[in-house]
Amino acid sequence: MSMENRIDVREEKSKNGLTEKVEIAFGPHHFVRIFREGAGVTFVMGTTHHGFRADASEVNSQLEKIIYEVRETHPDLVVD
Repeated sequence: MSMENRIDVREEKSKNGLTEKVEIAFGPHHFVRIFREGAGVTFVMGTTHHGFRADASEVNSQLEKIIYEVRETHPDLVVD
C-alpha cells in the first residue's frame, strides 16, 4: 500500500476498557489524535511537524469555534 492512500488507526484503552486515546494517521503525513486529558477531551490535527490542538470537552469548545471558522473561510468544503 502506498502512503498516499494509507489509513492507520490505533486505540489505547484504560485498565477498565475505556478508550483513552485514538490516533488516525492517513495519507502521506496527516494525523488526528483524540484523547482524554484531565477531566476533558483534547483534539489534535496536523501533518508531520505542524498542526493544532483544541479542547473538545463541551459545546462551544475551542474545536467547535475552529470548525465554524473553517466553514466560513471555505464554504465549498462544508458538510452537514
